[in-house]
Amino acid sequence: MRSELKIEEAKNSDHASVVALLEKTELPPDEIELHMENFLVIRHPESDRGPELLVGSVGLEIYEDSALLRSLAVHPDFQGNGFGTRLVDRIIEVAKGKDITRLFLLTDTAEDFFKKRGFVIVTRDKVPHDMKQSIEFTTLCTSSPSMMREI
Repeated sequence: MRSELKIEEAKNSDHASVVALLEKTELPPDEIELHMENFLVIRHPESDRGPELLVGSVGLEIYEDSALLRSLAVHPDFQGNGFGTRLVDRIIEVAKGKDITRLFLLTDTAEDFFKKRGFVIVTRDKVPHDMKQSIEFTTLCTSSPSMMREI
């Protein structure tokens, strides 16, 4: 199954499917419409749910030379197949291509996953000021640990 599913750039028409996936995986979908041009998705061409199912997503919110990695989600029926790792690896490639030098994220549930990928916990004073004004920092994940990776 892994080889037949490809990671691709999200389209604006993917918005509703990404929101549904985030809600299914209990992640906040707030303001993703502002950043869809920096999202990646994995689609399953056929499933028992219809002709196509969005099975994974990840996105970036870009703040000059830093970015917030957000909305990493894999549909529960497809977890454990390496899709999360593939999405993170690809979004890091995308970030490098956009001259991003530091990636930040907020997580309550995936700290170990991200540590294995080179992220470390940082205090919020290390986070760029404009990123700290984002909805993730001000409203959605106010107590979640911050993590960072230089790329």
